[in-house]
Amino acid sequence: MKVGAIDVQPVIDGLLVSQLWSTKPMDDLAARTAQDRHPMFRPDGMLESTLGGFLVRTGERVVLVDAGAGQPLTDGYAAPVIDVDDPDDPIAEVYRSRGLADDAIRRIAEMFGHVELDQGHLPESLAALGVHPDDVTDLVITHLHFDHIGWASADGAPYFPNATIRCASADLDYFLGRADEEATTSLIFHAPTAAQRLAPVLDRIETWDADGPLMTGIDVRLAPGHTPGSTVVVISDGQQRALLLGDIIHCPLELMDDDFNLLVDHDQELANRVREAYARELEGSAVAAAAAHFPGLRFGRLLPGEATRRWTFLDD
Repeated sequence: MKVGAIDVQPVIDGLLVSQLWSTKPMDDLAARTAQDRHPMFRPDGMLESTLGGFLVRTGERVVLVDAGAGQPLTDGYAAPVIDVDDPDDPIAEVYRSRGLADDAIRRIAEMFGHVELDQGHLPESLAALGVHPDDVTDLVITHLHFDHIGWASADGAPYFPNATIRCASADLDYFLGRADEEATTSLIFHAPTAAQRLAPVLDRIETWDADGPLMTGIDVRLAPGHTPGSTVVVISDGQQRALLLGDIIHCPLELMDDDFNLLVDHDQELANRVREAYARELEGSAVAAAAAHFPGLRFGRLLPGEATRRWTFLDD
């Protein structure tokens, strides 16, 4: 993908497969998936989410936007078994502490019992682009969930030894403050918490707390809701622009239909408003956009439609 003279390339780390936890009935989703040919959905209705980031070469800088889920798990990934009837089950205990009834926890257990996770491929993806970890000058993180900060460190040391780590101050404060969601994420995905992952790089983190430029060709726009500091990254050169949407969108259907979302946000109402605002901005424009979990991290455009908007990938 070229934005003027700026080169933007996907860097794949792996794949996360999960059930849909959405505001739309399953049969409705299946019909619309077939109609719109969204490759994120398997025939069984499971959602396939690419993990990884975007390599942006601008001037003398080699910038990675988001860093995947991190090193492969030693014994591979096994979906968690949550025993709601066991008073000592650690995941059920976390959900009970939040006031959820056992029936609700059983539904959550069923959903997470089907999760599939493959991670750890970002180094080879960078190598295929001719990039060594030493070459990366900046790691820009759209938000601090585990599947976006995974390669910030590895084996207790910075994975990108020459990179400045950049993120929103609101997210850094929230996640270093032991965000409640971190306990669940760590147990379900066998992932270090953000505080653990970022500990080796805390001395090289620089933050933003408002919209503005980071460097030539790269600006940030705060888009809170998914997390407190969730951010959209704007790539621009002259009159050309492209948006890296982070996780304000997980699936093109969320841009196509204001009533559809995947219910995975810290502040659901605020996240819904942010999504709707970006859908209005992108609809019918020439601005290309990609989200952090789109298939193959591919760019596309949002087109007007009679009942709902339409999404098309640029390489279709």
